[in-house]
Amino acid sequence: MSAALLALAREGVLLALVLVAPVLLAALAAGVVTGLIRAVTQVDDPAVALVPRVAAVAVAVVLMAPAIGRAASAFAGKALLLVQQLGLGG
Repeated sequence: MSAALLALAREGVLLALVLVAPVLLAALAAGVVTGLIRAVTQVDDPAVALVPRVAAVAVAVVLMAPAIGRAASAFAGKALLLVQQLGLGG
């Protein structure tokens, strides 16, 4: 395996971590806020915990979709160019 492929794999893993971070942070923030509200009000309904987290993740995905698309497209272009340069395309 060449150094270029290893660098591309490393870049892909880092890109995945960077792209998923805002969605995870939204879920974490919604979970903390929901947990505080549940603790204060002593409501023990599981839907009260689930619905805000799902909504926060959905909003984060919608807001981050353009950036995720651009970054994923740029990475795919790099990967395909590297495959073409190395002659791995069959």
